[in-house]
Parts: sequence; C-alpha cells; structure tokens
Amino acid sequence: MSTPIIKATKSIPKFFKVTQLRSSIALPEIKKQTLNRLGLYKRHQTVYQKISAEQAGMIAIVKELVKVELTVDSETKSEMRNKRKSNPGFIIEKRK
Repeated sequence: MSTPIIKATKSIPKFFKVTQLRSSIALPEIKKQTLNRLGLYKRHQTVYQKISAEQAGMIAIVKELVKVELTVDSETKSEMRNKRKSNPGFIIEKRK
C-alpha cells in the first residue's frame, strides 16, 4: 500500500508589502533617502517590492518606520483604493 503524496497549497510569498508608519522628519539623510528609494514619500503609503536581498537591506535600515508583510500578489493603487471603498447600498441606473 502506497502513501498518497500531499502537496502544500500555500504559495511562496513573492513580494514585500511595505507601509510607512512613521514620518521621516528630523531623521538622518540616509533614512530619508532609503524611504524614497523604496518608493515611500508619505505616512500610511503602501508599496509592493519584489523580494530580494537589496530590498531586504533597505527595509532593515528603516525597520523602525515601516510595517512589512509578505504577500503572494502585488496590488495596483486602484485595486487598493477599491478595497477601501464602502458599498453605498444603492446603484444609480440612470441620470437626468
């Protein structure tokens, strides 16, 4: 009797989801430049970066200022905006 092979259904993360939580005001210039190179310019801004050693090093420099999650997919700005939108509860069928 052979044992069945069970494959894992979880995917390997491919992206860092980086969200800036703290401001870069009054910080050393190297940290400001690192945030800019990551694509972060404002608080609560989120960007997706491919997982690489270079990106991990930049995140380590600003680890106190950002929140990092591992994700399988990246989202565009419009997809993130649509996730935040609430359902109005009605549909406009025709305008005058």
